[in-house]
Amino acid sequence: IGSTPTCSVPPSDGLGGVTEMHPGNYLVYDVMQAGIGSCRVQDVALRVLTRVAGHYESRNTLQVDVGWTGLSAQGSANSYGMILDHPELAITNLKQEAGEVSSSSGAPLDITRYPIGSMLQILPWHSCAASHQHAGMHVVRSGEVVGQWESCKGW
Repeated sequence: IGSTPTCSVPPSDGLGGVTEMHPGNYLVYDVMQAGIGSCRVQDVALRVLTRVAGHYESRNTLQVDVGWTGLSAQGSANSYGMILDHPELAITNLKQEAGEVSSSSGAPLDITRYPIGSMLQILPWHSCAASHQHAGMHVVRSGEVVGQWESCKGW
């Protein structure tokens, strides 16, 4: 069977007779899986880093240097995921190579909190689609890069 939710929260009567499982994103999870109860937000291991590239105070918006080619277009109705440690922010639009981040509540943003060049960590809505956009992933433990995984392409 294939199913991250089934693997993460097995049925109470067990998985008798199951000899093989194919849970797609069980290894790193994503915001969608957290939303349906397969994991907690703090269990989501995949991050897409983006840099603040511009300020548009009149539109209450930050421009970031990641678009759908670096994050995927999935999850638009759910802000494409979430920005770690910044519940006040939401991704409102992704273009090909740039994104727009605004206030999640509609309140004015304090632009000074997000200097141009500062980094934001995005927990993607769907980790399979987001990770597929990249040639590999850096493995980070306690803030240090300890390895790199090359993405497998094709079937």
